[in-house]
Order: sequence, then structure tokens, then C-alpha cells
Amino acid sequence: MESSAVRIGIDVGGTFTHAVAIDHRTLTIVAKACRPTTHAAKDGVAEGIWKCLEDLLATGAFHVDDVVFVAHSTTQATNALLEGDVAPVTLVGLAEGVSGAQAKRELSFTEVKITGDKVIPVNPIFFAPAAADAGVKAYLQKPDGPTQSFVVAEPFAVDDPESEKRIAALISDAGFPVTASYEVSGLYGLKARARTSVVNACILPKMTDVANKTRSAVERLAIKPALMIMRSDGGVMTAAAMARTPILTILSGPAAGVSAAILYEKIANGFFVEVGGTSTDISLIINGKPQRKQAVIGGNILYLKTLDVRTIGAAGGSMIRVSRGRIADVGPRSAHIAGLPYSCFSDPSKWTNLSARFVSPKPGDPGDYAVIDTGSGETVALTATCAANALGLLPEGDYSLGNRDAARRAFEALAKELKTDADSAARETLRIASEKIAQVCKQLRAEYPVEVGLTMIGGGGGASAIVPGAAKAVGLPYQRARDAEVVSAVGVGMALMKNVIEKSVVDPTDEDIKIIRSEVLRSLIESGSDPETIEVEIEVDKQKNLIRATATGTSALVSTRQEEEISEEESLKVAVNSLGADAHFEIAYEDSSCRVMSGAVESRGLLGFGKKTKRPAVVIDRHGLAKLTLQDADVVPVKREEASEALAAAVGRATIFGDGGAILRPTYLAFGGKVIELSKVGDPEKMLKFAEMEISEHPNVESFCLIFKK
Repeated sequence: MESSAVRIGIDVGGTFTHAVAIDHRTLTIVAKACRPTTHAAKDGVAEGIWKCLEDLLATGAFHVDDVVFVAHSTTQATNALLEGDVAPVTLVGLAEGVSGAQAKRELSFTEVKITGDKVIPVNPIFFAPAAADAGVKAYLQKPDGPTQSFVVAEPFAVDDPESEKRIAALISDAGFPVTASYEVSGLYGLKARARTSVVNACILPKMTDVANKTRSAVERLAIKPALMIMRSDGGVMTAAAMARTPILTILSGPAAGVSAAILYEKIANGFFVEVGGTSTDISLIINGKPQRKQAVIGGNILYLKTLDVRTIGAAGGSMIRVSRGRIADVGPRSAHIAGLPYSCFSDPSKWTNLSARFVSPKPGDPGDYAVIDTGSGETVALTATCAANALGLLPEGDYSLGNRDAARRAFEALAKELKTDADSAARETLRIASEKIAQVCKQLRAEYPVEVGLTMIGGGGGASAIVPGAAKAVGLPYQRARDAEVVSAVGVGMALMKNVIEKSVVDPTDEDIKIIRSEVLRSLIESGSDPETIEVEIEVDKQKNLIRATATGTSALVSTRQEEEISEEESLKVAVNSLGADAHFEIAYEDSSCRVMSGAVESRGLLGFGKKTKRPAVVIDRHGLAKLTLQDADVVPVKREEASEALAAAVGRATIFGDGGAILRPTYLAFGGKVIELSKVGDPEKMLKFAEMEISEHPNVESFCLIFKK
């Protein structure tokens, strides 16, 4: 292979671990590997990761020295919480005086509920900050004292974390995993911050062990780049960072698929639906960004933002349920969990007298799941994938393509029991499974209003079976993701480095914005990001009195990608597809890394009289990703020497005065492949200062573009 830069992505799923090696220059897959996920192995899932890496290298498609990036997703944090496989936590509260009495009340909880009857046991102990060193040392020496993991929490530690740092270092030096609450969140709210820290601490022992074993496996193969871990917000972080804050990897698996949808499929606006064997993950992407939500575990709101990925129990392997002589549901039990083969992946040559019967796949399940006895001693499951095969809906070469004759014979046996025909039974199976996806998509669209056209992308091995029907049900065009069966592994391999810092600040000043911007920028550079690739987004939430800084960037080892820039004609196609409507576009602004396409769409006025003209704008990077799509916008290119005057004018142009005072309409700064929403700072003067900060950080940029949403 000519390329000397290879990215490796590994998706650790519940059943299988998939790995891909991607040519960094062309973004094509040069090697694939798959192993059963090694949950029960001595080294846990690290063994499966190591074997997949070994398999990739054994293909000879690349050399170990070609690897410039390696990362994996993980289900460990999520599974540990779901299964209750967590460590008890000692909560060290630092409190004294009047405020200390209130702090003790907030920290005197003995458990944190996870799910169902699973809880994290918590042992709260308290010391005055000045006496904490001696008190904690004595506690650590008690035979029945220490638990497996610790949290240190103090009121207002987000402003002055020195006491938390000191006591956490003391506990760490004694050999115990520990979380200081200021590390998990910079927000006020002692109880919520402590609960979030407890969730983080309870999985520290397991996650630290996994991180160490996985890192050793990578080093054993002489792979030089530092191992990265997928975060729940779609970015990656170093293994060292994960060992401090494993809570950030919750929903790491689904986030990998979303990463692929944006960076590999270049979805600007649409639904990404990843269909596995047991469950389907659904997310909505707007302007090249996934939606986020506050994490909730066991009814506890955590100081943690995760991707808003909705999971349903209807997928490619979901079994059929029958009630009152008709197909009533599909899932949630899957053939994988039931330990049954799919009818479409079975050999029908020995089948004789087929008959349908109804079973409880697992103890406690309803007894209405349909299975087929084949007369040969084998029992097979009827699944959504079997239905698609029976109807001949799967294209040649599709991952889910099986034996159509076997699937059809199985459905004929079920149809006989239901007094219908095989085609009707198969179509009803797919309708029910697809409708479940469609309902979630409709709910997401209602919660996150979108002004532009959407598409639906199907990923995962079972995508072709049920996503086309879901797209039809919501009236959207459908597209199958490239390499759908390994798309999550691709997403891991292509993921950007990311960090988010939140702080409680009442009416933040320009200096506050500058400080948090510098802090999040520095954190990414220290983790190995190329400073030239880092985008920083600042958001001020006046209602919650917080300021949030989000930074994304590319690893310095892989930032020199030489993929050819898309042509003007290709940019026009991306703009039209992103808008979802016909429009005449032209280039309104262009630099070495992006184009801003502006267009015109005419429509009739009220009752058909007159004409209305909207001017959509689409920002497209050089790789063809639409980073911003607006249905009606003003686009203002500006030269650097005009910057001061243009930014001052922009503040006035963006400010709207109403009964509630001045508000900012959405305003964006685009240059060098970056799109920065200035108006999220929420104040005209702060917007001006923030824009000046961004421009001053890039002295070589000769021009930029201001975009105002109408």
C-alpha cells in the first residue's frame, strides 16, 4: 500500500469486536477483523482487542509503523452500571462551619440507584478540611475501613479545588482509585456533582484495569501512537484521561456509529439508524452535529452530557411475537439472546415437516415468541432479517443476505398457523419493526425542529432489512451506509479528539470567556491535538449561570491528511442535497479549507399572490461535509484588514431589540474549515470579544465570512 498513514478503529460490541484499518489519505478500508467479544477471558475485552489488532497486522495490508492513530469504543462502563458490577464508594466530605452543616445534609446519602434493583453502595464520612489529612490516613489504616474506591467532595471546590486535590492525592498515593468532584464537573450543586463523582468512582477499578490491559496489548504489538478511547459525546480521549473519568465513556458504542455518520458518510442533516442483532440506535444529526442531552442514571440527573441516542429493542435479529392469531410485535427478545439460529442463515436441505410453535426464549419471557421446528431436530427463529430475505428485498452482497428459500419455507409454516400467506406475514413483520424506528424519528423531529431537508442513513449489519421501511414511513429518502456492518469501527477510527469544560459563573466577563477558552484549548493540545485543527465553541447559559467550552480537533499525527479537495461542482451538489430542495447556488466565500455556498429559492406568497425569496446558505469543508445549513441567511465575506469594522457592524446587525431587551439572532464565523457560532455567548459585546479572540488566534488567515440567520 502506498499510503504511510493508517488509522485503526475498534468497536467492542456486546457480541462481536470489529476492527478496521483505514487509509488516512483516501479514507478507504484496507483491512478488517472480527472476533467474539472476550468478556470472560482472563484479560477481559482487552484480549479480543489484541487479537483483532493482530489479525489486522497479519493481513499484510500495512506495516505497524504506518499506524498513526488507534482507538476503541467500549461497553464496559455501560455494562458495569447495567449489571451492577460496581465498586462500593467511600465519599469523603470536606465540611465545616455553617455551610458545612448544609454540605453534610447533601452528602449524607448511602446509595445511588443505577437501574432496577441495582445500586452503588456509598459510605459517607466527614472531616474539616484542615483535619482531613490525619482523619483520612487513619481511616485508610482501619482493617474494615477502606472500600474499593473513593470520592472527595467539598462545597465550592470548583472555585478552589486545592483541598480536594490534596486529599485525593493522599488517597491515590495509598493505592486506591479516587475521584475529586472538581475533575468531573466545574458546576455548582454539591449533591449533583457528588452523585456524578460516585458513578464515576464506582467503575474506576474495572475501567482502570481494562485500560491498563488494553494499553499493554497495543504496546505488545509495537504500535506507537497512544491508545484513544471513544467518549459518549462522539469524540475520543487518551487512555490516561479515561482512567480518571471513565463516566465519559457511557454510550461510547452508539457514539461511534454517529461519528461515522458525520465523518465517513458526511451526513449534514438526517437520521442515523444503526441496526444490530438485538437493538437499534437512532440519532438525529443537524448541521453536521449530533444532538446532546443530560445523562440520567436511576432517576439521578448527572453533570454529564451524552449524545441523544435512542435505543429500541427491534433489530435484525428480533423475534416475532404472536397474539390472537396475528403478528402482534417484533422483539425485544432476539435470536442471539435466545440462542437460536436465524431461519435464513440455516441449511434447509435436511428440513422435512416444518411447524410453528410458541415459546418463552428466556425464563420470564412471554410465551408468544414464534419458532419453527424443522423436523430435523433443529429449531430456528423467525426474525426481521428472515422476513426481508423471504421477500427478496436484500441486495446482492448485503451483510444480511441469507437463504431466501429457507426463510420463505419458515414463513410459510408460520403463515399456515396464522391462516394467512407467507408474503403477508413477512411484510407485517417488517412493518411493525420499521414503525418502531419511525416513531422514534418522529419524536426526535418534534423535539429538535429542523428547517432543512433530512435523509435517513442505515448502518449496522441489519440496516437493509428494516431501515428502508422506516424511511418510507416518515417520508424520507433512504441511503445505506458504506461498509454498514463495520460502520461503528470506522467511526472510532475517524473520530476527533474532544473535551468539554463547564463552569458555574454568574454573568461571565470577557476574561472568564478567555480563560475557559484557553483552558479547553490547552487540554486538547496537551492530549496531542494539532492546534490548527481545533475548533472551540463557547456557550453561555444565563438561566443556569454556566459557561460551557467545547473543543474538537485532530490528532497531530494525522492532521496532515492530503485528501483531494472536492470540486466546485461537487460542492454545489452537496449544497443542494443538504438543503433538500432545488436552489441555484453560487460561491459566496471561499478559502483553502471551505466554501460558503449561497443560493436563492422562490416561493409564492400568501394565497398564491406575489413571490417570496429565501437565500439559503451552506458551509462545506474541503472534504465535502456540510458543516452548516441555513434556509434563509445573509452571507458577508470580510477581508482581514476590515475585521474590526466588520465585527462591530456584525454586532449591530445580529442584535434584535424586543420587550425582553437585546437578543442575538444566530450568527456564525466561518474560515479555514471552521464554523463558530458566535451568538451562543448570549451578549452583543461578548460576541464581539469572542470573535476577536478567534481571529487573533489565526494571524495568517486573510479573510473570513460572517453568516446571519434571518
